[in-house]
Amino acid sequence: MRYIDRDGDTWEPSESGEWMTCIARADGSCGGGTLTRAQVEEDFGPLHPADGEEPQNGPLPPFPTVEGVMSRASVFQSAHALVTGLPWGDEEKPSVYDVLSVAKWLEGDE
Repeated sequence: MRYIDRDGDTWEPSESGEWMTCIARADGSCGGGTLTRAQVEEDFGPLHPADGEEPQNGPLPPFPTVEGVMSRASVFQSAHALVTGLPWGDEEKPSVYDVLSVAKWLEGDE
């Protein structure tokens, strides 16, 4: 994985990950030089992944559930506010239970 410092220079870690080698400079000149990651970040600013994404060290945490975020009463109140607070036109507006069913379906429990 390649990293970019605050000046736009590109760095690549060694096999052990302890040393970083400058492989290209932002001005187009040849890279060169090997420093520890701590030295690079101290002298050239924090390193950011060149592709914009940090590698994942483990599985992502699960999405929060409706019940985990809100109590039963607040879930019902939010669904009720959605149904009564939006203009639904001439069509039959959904019930609070329709909204709750969709929330459970989106959560993946049903």
